[in-house]
Amino acid sequence: MPKLPRIHALSTGTMTSALDGFLQGEEGDITYQVPIFVLEHDKGLVLVDTGLHPELATDTSRLGALEAMFQPNLADGSGSVGPTLEAAGFDPAQVTHLLLTHLHFDHAGGMVEIPNARVTVQTDEWAGLSDETMVAFGIYNPADCDLGHERNEVEGDHDVFGDGTITCLKTPGHTAGHQSVRVQTEDGTFVLCGDCCYLRRTLDDEHLPSFSFDAEKQLASIRRLKGEQANGATLIFGHDPEQWANIVADGLHTGV
Repeated sequence: MPKLPRIHALSTGTMTSALDGFLQGEEGDITYQVPIFVLEHDKGLVLVDTGLHPELATDTSRLGALEAMFQPNLADGSGSVGPTLEAAGFDPAQVTHLLLTHLHFDHAGGMVEIPNARVTVQTDEWAGLSDETMVAFGIYNPADCDLGHERNEVEGDHDVFGDGTITCLKTPGHTAGHQSVRVQTEDGTFVLCGDCCYLRRTLDDEHLPSFSFDAEKQLASIRRLKGEQANGATLIFGHDPEQWANIVADGLHTGV
């Protein structure tokens, strides 16, 4: 029986954007955390996503056309992934495995501060960096994530260490190669949903955002996550302010 990993939920700033981008037809804005997750495993230190590029603390021009749609709030010099890990007692240079749910700027932007990790990403997702239209609009930015890291491209579900404790689950729709991450811990099973499922309301009401790569696939992926929940997993939604407030207040625990 493998020793089960420990999971730590950390915040790398916040963003504000239109609520319609999360729940189609809803009015107003929403402000939400940009989370990362550290998984302590016997075979390496694992990081899930990297948050925002540190430059966004003072200059948002690297967002291109997305600059008008998203307002990041990142503390200069202390809010990005590197300093956040250090403040929590982890050395960014010691991260051995980086699991990217997808390559959008608020999930892969901080890779510059994680120099030595082997990156696991879905093949369909990495292919987006070669899509000139996507890159021109700012959906993907090779300058964020094509930095020379050793890369493990996978197709479909992937057991990171071969022991069932950390598994990438392919959950496409938000992007072509989106993946979520299932983590077996001593306290129970967690699934880090990434942007497959932004909010609890997304799951409960099957209320999709106003845009996605493939809405039909995203709905199927959301239903897959519902199945994970039905099997006893606690889902950690991509950017749910209410759930994050509970995590801050009570810590990360099953049923949060």
